[in-house]
Amino acid sequence: MRKRCTDQGIVSVSEIAEACEALRQKQVAAGLWCYENYTESGSHSEGLVKSAASSASRHSVIWPINHYLGLNRHPEVIQATIQALQKYGTGCGTSAMSGGHNQLHKDLEHRLAHILRKETAILFPTGYSANLGAISGLTKGSDSFVLFDRECHASIIDGFRLSGCKFLPFRHNDMADLEEKLRNHSQNYANVFVIVESVYSMSGKEAPLREIVQLKQRYPFYFFVDEAHAFGLYDVGGLCRKLGVSDEVDFVMTTFSKSTASIGGVVATSRAFKSMLQVEASSHVFQATLTPPDAATILAALDVIEKTPELVQSLWDKTAYLRQAFAQHGFDTGKGVSPIVPVYIRDSATLLQMGREMFKHGIFTTAITFPAVKHSEVRFRFIVNASHTYEQMDQTVAVMAELGKKFGVI
Repeated sequence: MRKRCTDQGIVSVSEIAEACEALRQKQVAAGLWCYENYTESGSHSEGLVKSAASSASRHSVIWPINHYLGLNRHPEVIQATIQALQKYGTGCGTSAMSGGHNQLHKDLEHRLAHILRKETAILFPTGYSANLGAISGLTKGSDSFVLFDRECHASIIDGFRLSGCKFLPFRHNDMADLEEKLRNHSQNYANVFVIVESVYSMSGKEAPLREIVQLKQRYPFYFFVDEAHAFGLYDVGGLCRKLGVSDEVDFVMTTFSKSTASIGGVVATSRAFKSMLQVEASSHVFQATLTPPDAATILAALDVIEKTPELVQSLWDKTAYLRQAFAQHGFDTGKGVSPIVPVYIRDSATLLQMGREMFKHGIFTTAITFPAVKHSEVRFRFIVNASHTYEQMDQTVAVMAELGKKFGVI
């Protein structure tokens, strides 16, 4: 919106704000405003959803939630959280640097370093601040150069933009393009970083991690992998560990708001790089640390993941079922295999209208529009979790098929 305003010569922040408010009012009137929808009954596979556009509540199948394994409702996880709340209180009150950590945080760091196959780990209050703080701290200055996949998350992009380094995108999962840029630029900088997501949040595609690791044999660079959408799912330690490339990855980042049903972030790395981040990553140094109940939630969730592999397998079974069901009706779900299931609509107006109609039919999901993706790649995103039932998936596909025909998508 800001770019649209500046292209029209509108630069006053007050005028830009007024333009945003005018857009909100227009979309609310049309039943299209989606930025303030929320689940009245909390995150689950179904429940009451409140629409900001219509002020209506509707019992819906819920698809935007990243709790892949449904552990936010698991009794063992809830009990561990309650016990930590009673023992340690609600919050820490300061940053890790200032003494905000307790034994739960130390246990969590040690556990994560082991799971992620690195020497040590450093905690952050959120996944976003983990990427922002670590990447901005690592890549500071004009002697650093970042090559990043074009589909990388905003937290990654904000991190290197904040650092003042030089940077270039490479085409999504295109190893020839990455190698060409490494060949042309790697000798010109003291520090070269390649940054990817192991599983991309908008498409569900996997990164070619082994191929990137092979490039390290020919070009000097540090490899940073965001495992947010793979941690706890492919292997308890994510896709790097499953593929056996953890030793060749210099920085393994993940968040706790997905498979482990909490909040926070971590970067697992060497002891030396942790020491650097403890003084260079502002979001670690100057931000209050994650709460004791959050740390307990994560530890308990890891226990459940490690002792119940059938829970993870059920997620993969349901993911395959939903992908196949959409494909049988002629929907384009892309080339991914992960529990992030995109359904490409490729026209923004149709996407928003279908989203409005879906909610009326009791299906709540996220419409992914520009600037998150290109205009020609707008899509719905269905995030499968283990608590979704096959009946809920059948209901969702049936509604999508009806609307797909109505709007000429299939």
